[in-house]
Amino acid sequence: DLLEEVWADMARSILPSWIQPAPRKWGIPATGKLSADEYKVVCSISLVITLIRVWGYGNKEGPQSRRYQMLLNFLDLVRSLHVLFMRETSPSSRAYYKATILKYLRGVLELFPDAVLSSNHHLALHIVADLENMGPGHARSTPVFERINHLLQEIRKNGHIG
Repeated sequence: DLLEEVWADMARSILPSWIQPAPRKWGIPATGKLSADEYKVVCSISLVITLIRVWGYGNKEGPQSRRYQMLLNFLDLVRSLHVLFMRETSPSSRAYYKATILKYLRGVLELFPDAVLSSNHHLALHIVADLENMGPGHARSTPVFERINHLLQEIRKNGHIG
């Protein structure tokens, strides 16, 4: 199982002290929801390590296989997200983001022809303007709002709004 491969790689990985690891058994209901920072670690570190090992080096089908193409597509997403994690922005980094996110989205449509892109995919294309107008993401990060949202989600509403 791929998820168990990710968990095993996480257990073997030593992260720098400033990176808080995701829960050991993320991805199952008992672990609960991941925070934005935990998703960032899972997607930019844990999945990269495992998918390269399993779908890249461990892939006996070769570079034309579907899994290898999915790996390349995922790495396009990771490369584009790397620009969003940077503490500064420039015209060249914004152009790089735009090129990699477009490559990722085209790859999604090629790999999954029946897929319909979501509004989040559309919004990802507008991030270039956000970077240009508001600067890098760390300057407008939302961990405070994430904590408030978590507290609001914990309030028992008994299925009623208001």
